[in-house]
Amino acid sequence: MKISFIYSTSDAVGRTIKSLGYKFEEIDEDITDFKYNKGDTIIVFSRHESSSKKPSITVHYPGNPSDKAMGGEPNTLGIAFPKLLTAIYRELKKINVNVEKAIEATHHGPTYQKVPVIFVEIGSSLEFWSNKCLVKELVESTLKAVDSYDNTDCKERIVGFGGSHYTPYFSKLADTFCIGHVISKYYIENLKEEVILQVLQKSVERIDKVMFDNVRKDIRDRISSIITKRFNVKLESR
Repeated sequence: MKISFIYSTSDAVGRTIKSLGYKFEEIDEDITDFKYNKGDTIIVFSRHESSSKKPSITVHYPGNPSDKAMGGEPNTLGIAFPKLLTAIYRELKKINVNVEKAIEATHHGPTYQKVPVIFVEIGSSLEFWSNKCLVKELVESTLKAVDSYDNTDCKERIVGFGGSHYTPYFSKLADTFCIGHVISKYYIENLKEEVILQVLQKSVERIDKVMFDNVRKDIRDRISSIITKRFNVKLESR
């Protein structure tokens, strides 16, 4: 499997990676709307932004779960790779720095690629984006995870609906499960059927279970009904 590692020179973390001398694929496009499509899987190193400026290290899949697109196409998800994303996240958790580490819910583009795309990010200010030691640890941890991902244990491959954007429930489950798409509570009430189906369809690995994190019963019932008509998959809620 050929994995392409990319960064953008329009991105602060990308510029830090370039200054460190890594010979990854370089683009100059907006990191949420690029068309790069080489390799069997694409791993993107980029900055993470938040209004709180809270220091963080995150991983996530791209995708726009609603009519509003932030790069890419509306109502379209990227392709998930649960075993690889989880391997990366488990390795990132070992970095000895006191920042939040999380699997984010699926958000922003690009959505054009026909192969899995995984974002690996540092947030949420220039202080961290330009921190060469931290960025190097991020990159080296990711490379280590890729080298050893075949040995990653997955009790089951799961997708999720509900919970907050930083998915504390699903991030914790990643200790034993491998995580596909997670759609946060901010989108699920008006989620289109096509997006619900993509949560399971757009994965290079078969999904074993759908898990709901504090989702209101009427919303959970609607999503479950759509899924069970098309997929033989376990459902679980809390």
